[in-house]
Amino acid sequence: MKIRTIFSLFLGGFAFAAFAQGGYQDGVDYYNADRFDKAKTILEKTLNDASTDKATSYFYLGSLAMRDNNIAGATENFNKGVQANPAYGYNYVGLGEIAIKNGNKSEAEKLFKQALEGNKKDASVMAAIARAYFNVDPTLYAKEIDKNIQNAMKASKNKEAQIYVLKGDMAKGTDIGQAAGFYEQAIIYDEESGDVNPEAYVKYSNLYNKVNPDFAIAKLVELNEKLPTSALAQSELAEKYYDGNQFTKAAEQYGKYIKNPNHFQGDEQRYSGLLYFGKKYQESLDVATQVLAADPDNEYMQRMVMLNKAALKDFTGAEAAAAKLFAHTNAKFTATDYSTYGDILSELKRPQEAIDAYTKAYELNPEKNKQMLAEISSMYNDLANDVKAVEFMQKYVDAGDASLNDYFILSNRYKNLGLSLPEGSPERAEAANNGIKYIDLALEGAANKGPLYRNKATLIMVRDGAETTPELIQTYKDMLAAYDEDPANKEKYADAYKTAYTRMGSYFMQEGDNAQAREYFQKVLEIDPENTPVQEVLKKLN
Repeated sequence: MKIRTIFSLFLGGFAFAAFAQGGYQDGVDYYNADRFDKAKTILEKTLNDASTDKATSYFYLGSLAMRDNNIAGATENFNKGVQANPAYGYNYVGLGEIAIKNGNKSEAEKLFKQALEGNKKDASVMAAIARAYFNVDPTLYAKEIDKNIQNAMKASKNKEAQIYVLKGDMAKGTDIGQAAGFYEQAIIYDEESGDVNPEAYVKYSNLYNKVNPDFAIAKLVELNEKLPTSALAQSELAEKYYDGNQFTKAAEQYGKYIKNPNHFQGDEQRYSGLLYFGKKYQESLDVATQVLAADPDNEYMQRMVMLNKAALKDFTGAEAAAAKLFAHTNAKFTATDYSTYGDILSELKRPQEAIDAYTKAYELNPEKNKQMLAEISSMYNDLANDVKAVEFMQKYVDAGDASLNDYFILSNRYKNLGLSLPEGSPERAEAANNGIKYIDLALEGAANKGPLYRNKATLIMVRDGAETTPELIQTYKDMLAAYDEDPANKEKYADAYKTAYTRMGSYFMQEGDNAQAREYFQKVLEIDPENTPVQEVLKKLN
């Protein structure tokens, strides 16, 4: 299974792997970095934690509701935020945004004024007011946006990071270079004041990810060094490694990230997949098993159990995992699901079921899954169904991209078919001739020709029966010449030598060439000195 195919299946949902104890701040960071689904999950999960600043969490939950156009939900959350801490100005900003959206600008201005009552020079709140206008209509409220940006710049002596993040967000749709410059300024000004701005790092990195992925990754490595416990920093770096096809580093980073209590089950699923493709099968299996302990019906992890157990040669366990996987009647299965299941059933000596699985794999994408035709042929061969074994191997070879070994296998399929047909029949001769054709194709480029010539000799005998023809003798000569290139073959392939010498001796004896007959029979005795029948023939010849 191609790695991106499998990951497209893994990332379903944002369920927590465990109760989040890393704090609501991760939710805030995710929101500010435009990772809204993750932000919502964390903020909701941590809302009642003792360490949570509820006024802050309610503001961001209200902002998420606004994104979903859930005005009632947003209003409720912002009001709860005001009740939790009236001095926290952002919830008034949220209520002001609702007022703007409802066409009540004067009410919005009152709420914005209230937001600044605690600190009239709070540049970050001014930036939030500018963003509220921007969120509703950047064109209609261009003057108000600019006015609040200028107020914030003045109040902060041009160093309010949130203003530069906003300006970056405003510019990224039309001028990526300018947006990157604004995000970089946000990073610099926050660090000058002793803070780290994770959203600016992430947005900056995202701008460069497609044009300069190494630079994007470098910025996130820097962020991780400065905020080593940030779930946002850890997850973004892991994903950028993955996007850049640096799967080994991605696996290492996901291994760190899933230790963060604010990670998600989908992250564990991706980690399991990365470990699998890194051939760390037991580690991948351990992660999948851990996920299944909390989510027993997780089809993605049942798939990983099947894949890993098959790779670890635990075919009984793999078959059990496959049964659970395929029990998901509404799931989307891949060709690799079926081909792996076919391999498992093949190892368990269940060829007919393996054929069914391989057929489904092939049918999902015939062009990409041609190899399944060869696997189906192999299973029919195990079932001694020679007609079907030939049919599917022939289809595979005809589909293109066949190797020399594929030609060799097809010739063997034809040999088996020929042996199953009546001697002397036209069908038997046709099967043998087809086998010879593919042996000859294999011989054109084969390095080790000896076994191929031996197979060709067998096919000639299948076709011609007991008759020893000059074609058979020449094939044996070619076989012996090929084997003789390596002296060790005389012992390694002793049976092939003995068969050839015996058949050649008999042929020349029948032709009346006793000298050559004696020569070949003598070679038989060099290999098998105790061969009584050959000894008797030599006595008569002498």
